[in-house]
Amino acid sequence: MSEKPLTADQFVVLIARHERRVRSFIVSLAASSADAVDEILQATYLVAWQKLQSFSYVEATPDEELVRWMCTIARFELMSYSRRYDSARMAFDDALIAQIADVHVESSDYLESRHQALRGCLEKLSPRQREMLGQRYWRGLSIQELASSRGQEVNAVYTTLSRIRKGLERCIRASLRQEGYAS
Repeated sequence: MSEKPLTADQFVVLIARHERRVRSFIVSLAASSADAVDEILQATYLVAWQKLQSFSYVEATPDEELVRWMCTIARFELMSYSRRYDSARMAFDDALIAQIADVHVESSDYLESRHQALRGCLEKLSPRQREMLGQRYWRGLSIQELASSRGQEVNAVYTTLSRIRKGLERCIRASLRQEGYAS
């Protein structure tokens, strides 16, 4: 297979499409503030843009190769950020960051498949179940607040959330098995 260059327009479309994956990669390594993650992500984009001429791909589409390349850049930007600022604010040292990054990149296809399976499984939930998850995990309501707002006992809310989470996990596993991932 021959190597193909990536155009500037393709790059812009692909970073928009895969921002969540690169951001989650940084978050998994940084364990820092959202501002630090944003700064590292922006530095990653800048370096990738400056080095775009050196990027080429051999697969049918550039998506996976670009994500791996961006994650490699992000890893180095994270280590640079760690050295620039108080490294005590960073959760891990450079060697551990490198090891975690390698595992994350190796697992990126699986993680993306798992995320897509979760999205599909969330769509299968009833509106009431989705609303409950949204209040708990996206809005950040405590179990007590959730129980109060729904007029339920705290134990009933715990039980309902547990059932929803277990159902989601079963659904995700079934979806991944269909895609060929053993569970």
